Amino acid sequence: MGILIVVIMQKLHWCTIQKRVNDLVPQEINPRSISDKQLSDLTKSLKKFNLVEIPAVDFDGRILAGHQRIKALKLLGRGEEIIDIRVPNRKLTKKESDQYLIGSNKLGGDWDFDLLKGFELETLELSGFDKIELSNLFDKEPDLKETDFDEQAELKKIKTPKTKTGDLILLGKSKLICEDSNNPKVLKRLFGKEKTSLILSDPIYNLQINYNKGIGGKRDFGGNVEDNRTEEEYIDFLRKNIKTALTVTNEDCHVFYFNTEEQIWILQTLYREFGIRNRRVCLWIKNGSNETPSVAFSKCYEPAIYGTLNKPYLSSNEYGLNQIMNSDIGNGNESLDSINLWTSKRVSGKQMNHATQKPVDLYHKAIRRCSKIGDIILDSFGGSGSTLIACTELKRRAYVIEKEPIFCDLIIRRYEALTGEKAVIIHSNEER
Repeated sequence: MGILIVVIMQKLHWCTIQKRVNDLVPQEINPRSISDKQLSDLTKSLKKFNLVEIPAVDFDGRILAGHQRIKALKLLGRGEEIIDIRVPNRKLTKKESDQYLIGSNKLGGDWDFDLLKGFELETLELSGFDKIELSNLFDKEPDLKETDFDEQAELKKIKTPKTKTGDLILLGKSKLICEDSNNPKVLKRLFGKEKTSLILSDPIYNLQINYNKGIGGKRDFGGNVEDNRTEEEYIDFLRKNIKTALTVTNEDCHVFYFNTEEQIWILQTLYREFGIRNRRVCLWIKNGSNETPSVAFSKCYEPAIYGTLNKPYLSSNEYGLNQIMNSDIGNGNESLDSINLWTSKRVSGKQMNHATQKPVDLYHKAIRRCSKIGDIILDSFGGSGSTLIACTELKRRAYVIEKEPIFCDLIIRRYEALTGEKAVIIHSNEER
């Protein structure tokens, strides 16, 4: 007759003792990995806060939780240091050890992303979140959203613009300069040593109109730009603008220029001239059409000619056309960012405060797809400021050039109404 031996395991209890860092033994198999960036962030945190969360170690000295903290301490030259650790009252079984090893990393709960948005970006970055993670967080639902700003009423209030030609305006982390965007010295002053990886510009279209009077010639927007050049002069104008913009770009860069369908070829030709690879023509599909009785088909889109320099960053949020068509889509749906048909309601004629004003959410598409939080976006033709507002909503930095003082005033008012922050104006004679 055999003898049945029953082993009764002691209930686990934990206590805090002290051990030398170099005496703690890593597990042979640890499912938790760490990138160089994360390890760097962890070492910075240890330098600033020291060891707040103490490691858990098995009865025999093998690490259960805190592998990366121990690794970081050794990198900091603190291997001989005595630290607090948590140890059990008995050695864990293999099953218990494996379960704790995985569970301590997996069962910590999920983030409340709405609450995370309440922290400063700098704090989140210093806490280990990278810019791609933060972009995925804030791009889905911006915590700032322009709603009831009455641009037309604000524009009428501007009798004499406060902005003067040459002024540099600081709008939070964005900048606006009242100057000519074809002047390389202006770009140098605006950027300093910084660079952009996304050009998002909406130049004048050479429509042979007075922009002050608008497309129909019956408005009074307040500007003085007359868009009346020969084709050769207009091509040279765009050539100078692109050449100047490229002086402040990174090696890897996205390039978008809006224009009319008749002039797509001009920008595509200029892109090739400057080594910009033509990628797509993105079509802004408007909620209406411009009917021309003498032409068979009415115009209902406006193109943005898109190209790239080398291999710039792209958001990983990509969707196939079948997935998009089977979804409940609307103007602001992020799934539409990955195709070259951009749906966005145009600004109504009564609400327009610039002859070619575009809706803010139209700019969201290129910004979300082609940049990360904190990136600089160059807009060489600020207009009413929609690019800057879109960048502010999505926590990017807009570096904007606008030649007309009255529209600079309007951009400032839009920004202040959205954020509650005051602009800081630096006059050209105040810089040192």
